[in-house]
Amino acid sequence: MRDVAPLQGRVAIVTGAAQGIGRGIALVLAGAGASVVIGDLKDATDTVRAIEAEGGSAAGVLMDVSRSQDADRLVEFALQRHRHVDILVNNAGIDAPRGNAWDLPDDEWRRTIDVNLSGVFYCSRAALRPMLAAGSGAIVNISSQSARVGRASLSPAYNATKAGVIGLTVAFSAQVAERGVRVNAIMPALVESRDFGWSAEERAARIREYPLGIGAPSDVGEAVLYLVSPAARWVSGTALQVTGGYQRPAPWL
Repeated sequence: MRDVAPLQGRVAIVTGAAQGIGRGIALVLAGAGASVVIGDLKDATDTVRAIEAEGGSAAGVLMDVSRSQDADRLVEFALQRHRHVDILVNNAGIDAPRGNAWDLPDDEWRRTIDVNLSGVFYCSRAALRPMLAAGSGAIVNISSQSARVGRASLSPAYNATKAGVIGLTVAFSAQVAERGVRVNAIMPALVESRDFGWSAEERAARIREYPLGIGAPSDVGEAVLYLVSPAARWVSGTALQVTGGYQRPAPWL
């Protein structure tokens, strides 16, 4: 029988949870009993209130994951509030603008790398300190199918960062698994996390690519819940594909 609150007593930091996929993750983890701390550039009050309305515990911190000082401050806030950190979900990221390798501006390349890749490193480094001291913890990094599949006119900076997240995941896991901390990644396909401005025809065309339908933020949240729960005690260094049955092959296959 499944434990209805498998994360009771756990403290989970979720970055980028003011909206979208991060909000879905935070709601699922809170529903499983975790006390949630949100780090986001945007005000996460709506997510905090939604969690509290269901009897959960949540708090938000305004911060920028691309700044190492902010990552340290986020973890310190969680420790001051709860005295321990058990879970980190590195979800914060930016969608790269449309662009090609030959006309991608330097500043767009750097900002995408700073947020999507360096942000994962900074937050993980900060959270690993108390986790390693405690001899336990779980980190989940949100990558993307873009780590393995390109798309015309999508900025290569985005693909590069999401592939880099997989590299960080396996590197971290190799270094900390024997010390009680598990590190995994999730590679979602298309998740309808906001209004994309599609016409009815465009949405129907997208749906046809996904045998199980387009994903919702809660679908990613449930995958995160598995990876941070006791059910995944033997899982580390892996990248879980959450794709709705999407089977577009990688270009080298």
